[in-house]
Amino acid sequence: MCLHAQTGAAESLKLLYEVREPMFYRDAQGNLTGFIINRVNQASKIAGLKIDWVETPFKRQLKLVENNDEALCAVGMFKNKEREQFAKFSLSIYRDSARPSIMLAHRNFQPDKSMDLLRTLSIPGARMLKKETASYGTVIDDAIERSRITIVSTTAESLNMAKMIAAHRADFILVPEDEALKMIASIEDRQNLHIFKPVGMPQGPERFLMCSAKVSDEILQRMNRAIQKTHP
Repeated sequence: MCLHAQTGAAESLKLLYEVREPMFYRDAQGNLTGFIINRVNQASKIAGLKIDWVETPFKRQLKLVENNDEALCAVGMFKNKEREQFAKFSLSIYRDSARPSIMLAHRNFQPDKSMDLLRTLSIPGARMLKKETASYGTVIDDAIERSRITIVSTTAESLNMAKMIAAHRADFILVPEDEALKMIASIEDRQNLHIFKPVGMPQGPERFLMCSAKVSDEILQRMNRAIQKTHP
């Protein structure tokens, strides 16, 4: 069990993350940073916890939390009913209010600019590239289900998903615009990509610590009190 008390030392908690700039990444000096990393580090200091950051692929994060073999949390996760069946959630650590999702799309995918999300998802023959078990928050998840769009599933990380769109393995991915711009700048075939913004996209949903059941309620309460103190 990775959550433990040590004599004369702060208790520790294992936190899982996947590199996704600007939320989680390493700077030029190799230091782990990003706006969610920094907020969680600030809260952990207030809570008196020593954080053990472990880079972990997204799908494995979900599996480790669900397996509940040790006390750990996946950082920056969306909450939904399926995940609430096996995980404990902190208070919101961040709301993507300024980062609504857009479509990073292949240049051949050119919906009418007046189309909203459901109509865009319902275009006949459209293919959405989606990471297995990923959630985009309740509003977008519901629109995807209602549209019955063809889903191309992948376990690839975000940048490789953008490369797959450039190679036209699917028509688009859903991602915050700032991440999309960084992806475009990083891809050799960037001329094959463009950003499409469906009308009326919802604000980005809240992100949480999604913890295994072995994380004690006392530790989670300490983190929650600290999170409240870090919110602007």
